[in-house]
Amino acid sequence: METFPKWLEKEYEKAKDNGPLSTLIFGNRFKSDQTLYEYLIEFLLVFVSAKNEDLNTGKMKFHDLSVDNKLYYWAEPRMALRRFIFFDKSKKKGSIPEDAAAYQKMINLIADQIHNSDKEEAKEYVEDIQDLFHGYAAVVKNRFWGAQSLLPICPEFVLCGADPTESKRKQEVKKVVKEEGSWESNPKVLDENFDFTRHNFLSRGGELYYLHLLQTLSVNKNNQIILENLLNDLMNNQCQKISKLADFVQESWEKHYSLEKITQRMEVGYIPASGYEVCGNYSVDELISYLNCKLHPIARIEILAKGVMLQIMRMMSFRVADYLGKEPLIWIVDMKGATTDTVKKLAHDSFRNIESDFMTAINKMANETSVGADQRMKKVREARINSLDIFKNKGKELQCIIPISGPFERFTLSEDIIRFLVLSLVKPGDKMTLNMFLEKLYTNYRIVIGPEEYKKSLKNSSMGSSLVNSFSENVLAFQCFLRDTGFLRELSDATSIVVNPYEPIKEERS
Repeated sequence: METFPKWLEKEYEKAKDNGPLSTLIFGNRFKSDQTLYEYLIEFLLVFVSAKNEDLNTGKMKFHDLSVDNKLYYWAEPRMALRRFIFFDKSKKKGSIPEDAAAYQKMINLIADQIHNSDKEEAKEYVEDIQDLFHGYAAVVKNRFWGAQSLLPICPEFVLCGADPTESKRKQEVKKVVKEEGSWESNPKVLDENFDFTRHNFLSRGGELYYLHLLQTLSVNKNNQIILENLLNDLMNNQCQKISKLADFVQESWEKHYSLEKITQRMEVGYIPASGYEVCGNYSVDELISYLNCKLHPIARIEILAKGVMLQIMRMMSFRVADYLGKEPLIWIVDMKGATTDTVKKLAHDSFRNIESDFMTAINKMANETSVGADQRMKKVREARINSLDIFKNKGKELQCIIPISGPFERFTLSEDIIRFLVLSLVKPGDKMTLNMFLEKLYTNYRIVIGPEEYKKSLKNSSMGSSLVNSFSENVLAFQCFLRDTGFLRELSDATSIVVNPYEPIKEERS
C-alpha cells in the first residue's frame, strides 16, 4: 500500500508482517484509549510545535513537504507547569517523594514574586491561579498528574503525553542526591526522565487528523496560509493573559534553577495515500469557515473538539469505503426520535451497514496479511476495538449516535454538532436555503435527512409516498431544531434559510 508521506512506506511494510489490522487500514494509528479532547490536543500539538531542532522554525505552521523529508516536531512537556496545576489535585500514584518537594518549591517561588502582599495573602493568590488553570482541565479521569490535559486555549496549554516511569525517576534522583547532596543541585532530573514517546493517551489519532489535512494543504498553499492564520488566531489572540501567566509559571521554575527548556523530538506517523483525499478537502474548507467565526474563545474550542471528532468519524467511514472499493455509505439521521417510525428503522439499517462494512474491511485485511488461525480472532477483535468501537463510542459521546445503550442504534444530531455543521458549512454572516444546506450535508458527510437526499442515495428518482412523508416529517423536526438553536429564518411558509449569525474575524486572510 502507498502511504502519505511516501517515504514511510517501509514502515507500513514492516507493520504488515505482524501489525495491528486497524493500523494497516487507517494508518498509524487510532487507539480506543484516546479521549475526544485528546484528538484536538494532539492535532494542535503537532501544529504549534517547532518543526526543526532549532526549536523555533515551523512553530504555528504545517510541515513544508518541499523542505521536510521527515515529519518531526519538537514538543515542550512543561512538567513544572503541569505539576503546579495538577499535582495537589491528583492521586500520587506514579509520583516520587521529590515531586511533593518540587511542588512546594514551585508554590513558594510564585508566591515570592507576588509583591505588595504578605506571605499568606500571596499564597492565596497562588491558589487562585491554580484554580483558574485547573478550571480548564479537559482530561483528568483517574490519571497520573503528568498525563492529565488542559483545554487547548493557548500554546502553553497544549501538552504532550507523559508517562510516569516511576522506578527510573527514583533511580536517577537517588543518583543525583548521592553525588550532589540534593535534587536541587540538578532539578532537571525531576522533569526530564518521564517517557514522552509512548503514545498511551495521545495515541496518534490527532496525528492522523493532522496528516489528512496536510495531504490536502500540500497541493493548496493558499488554503494552507489561510488555515495557519486562523489557527494562529485561535491559539494566540484569544487568551493572551492566561498564555502569559502559564508561561510565567513555567519560566519561574526554569529561571530560578537556570534550566534550559526540556523538549522531546517526535515523528508523525503515516496514513494510506488513498481514502482521505476527498474528506481532507472538505475538512480544510470546513475548518476555514468555522475558525473564521467570532465566537467566545472557550465555546470556540469546545465545539471545535467535537467537530474534529465528527470529521474523524467521516475519515474512518470514507477510508473503509475506499478500501472496499465502493462509495461511502450514507448516514441516515433520525431527527424525530420517535418510538416507531419508518425513518428510525431506515436510520438503524444504515448504521448497521456502517458496522458491517467496518467488519468486512477488517476481515479482508486479515485475509490479505495471512493472519494465522490461532491469532485471527484476537487480531480481528483488537482491530474492531480500535476502529469501529471508536466510531461508535465517540459518536455516542457526541450524542450523534443514539441510544447510549440498548438496541436500534442510529444517527441523530446534537445541538453542538448542529452548531459546528452550520458554522463550518455556511460562511460567517452568510446564509443558504434549507434545501441547499441539506444537500451540503449530503455532499460533505453523506448525511441523509430529507427525501431528496434519500432519493439520491438510492440513485432512483421515484420513491413511495409513505417514505416521502416520513422523510418530510424528519425535515420538519430538523427545521424545529435549527430554529430552536437560532440558525433558521423562515421567509415564508415555503422558504426557510439557514443562517450563520456570527461575524467573520476582522482582517482578510490570504
